[in-house]
Amino acid sequence: MIIVSPLCHVESLAAKHNFSRSLSLLAPWQLVIFDASPLPVDHKILAFNDVTAPGPGLVPPDEAVAGAILEFGAGCARDQDVLIHCWMGVSRSPAAAYIIACARAPGQERALAEALRSVSPIATPNRLLVSLADDFLGRGGRMVDAIDAIGRGREFEGDAPAFVLPLDL
Repeated sequence: MIIVSPLCHVESLAAKHNFSRSLSLLAPWQLVIFDASPLPVDHKILAFNDVTAPGPGLVPPDEAVAGAILEFGAGCARDQDVLIHCWMGVSRSPAAAYIIACARAPGQERALAEALRSVSPIATPNRLLVSLADDFLGRGGRMVDAIDAIGRGREFEGDAPAFVLPLDL
């Protein structure tokens, strides 16, 4: 099972679940303040900004990031509890979970995007990251089209709730 979360819930989730692996998606500046001690030993950190285009002082996701997410996902067994988190739990981590799910279920891009929207009405997966993975997986734009079809998540205030993205539809 993949649990997607903002950083603020990581400690409480780690206390409740026996995560075998985790993936942290943080902005480069957040690495200085990030405490990975509650997370499992099998932990990967990727540092990039939650942006969809390059900008001064920003590190956009790139092919290496998309490849690292896919590699991480390939190493996750279906019976493992896996945590994927970013700062807010709205864009980078939902995108990563969606990418991993799509890699495991070719042809199910639309159904997985709809499942994502169902479990997280506020999720707005990072479109650039999804596009990079779409290219990497040779999906011909189907992943991006599916994310575009579910639209931007609804506005909210406060901390985003954690959610589970099913890998089996």
